[in-house]
Amino acid sequence: MTNDQLNTVLGYFITEVRNKKGLEYYPNTLYELIICIQRFLRQNDRSISILDDRDFSALRSVLDSKMKELSRNGIGLKTKKADVISADQETYMWSNNILGTDTPKKLCDTLLYCIGLNFALRAGQEHRNLRVGTNSQISLKISPTDGRKYLEYTEDVSKTNCGGLEHRKIQSKVVRAYQNTDCPERCIINMYQKYMSLRPNEGKCQAFYLRSKKYPTSDEWYDDCPIGVHQLQKTVSDLCKGAQFSGNFTNHSLRATTATRLYAAGVDEQLISEKTGHRSSAVRGYQRTCEDQLIMVDSVVNAKVH
Repeated sequence: MTNDQLNTVLGYFITEVRNKKGLEYYPNTLYELIICIQRFLRQNDRSISILDDRDFSALRSVLDSKMKELSRNGIGLKTKKADVISADQETYMWSNNILGTDTPKKLCDTLLYCIGLNFALRAGQEHRNLRVGTNSQISLKISPTDGRKYLEYTEDVSKTNCGGLEHRKIQSKVVRAYQNTDCPERCIINMYQKYMSLRPNEGKCQAFYLRSKKYPTSDEWYDDCPIGVHQLQKTVSDLCKGAQFSGNFTNHSLRATTATRLYAAGVDEQLISEKTGHRSSAVRGYQRTCEDQLIMVDSVVNAKVH
């Protein structure tokens, strides 16, 4: 098939393609489909650039027009973002024993929740990548100034720092979570120490999150076997379902919650980026405007009107 023929065929494809339900794809999905087709052609020795080559200018025009048409019709304008967990919702989960440390699974789930919140981790893979031992990303330390314990998380590999040539000069994210002496039952340090003490004494598995024993003992709650990434990435969703919260709650909600709480408290954007590990203004995409802020903005606008 010549470039001219390919240009025509893909143009028809863009205008006619539908999903399994017979509905039109979102604008960004159409773009991604073209990118996937280009990748397939390149893998099969067809060196072309659909987005740059002059031969495909007509196709790009069709794609651009179709994306604009879909946007005008309101298709794909709303992106499905992970919802933020409010302070009241978090308190509800603690008060109703959804978060806690009294059973093996609950301790593990709650520790994942607190680690994700305090260190602003992404989804399930960054949790699955956590290790114990000499090369662990998480270490327990004591502050030389006031003697308080804290956990220090040192990022090794992430979405924004893959560790290759391109990222060789990027400093890894290093963040801390300090001991909560005001509310020890919710203290991440206490949870961490309890969890580590209940892992197998002579375990060889270096994965941080281990499966709960079917028959736990008083001093050993976990098998020497890791929890899979798919199970880990369902944790926050399962917790929020257990609390009967409505919304799109995922592990990403923890990262968004971290950014939003700092943003609402007036913390400088640079400090928020250091906490979350963002290297640009992309951190703003994780900040959610809360209801009180929306009401305040509306009040200010109406005061100006009147």
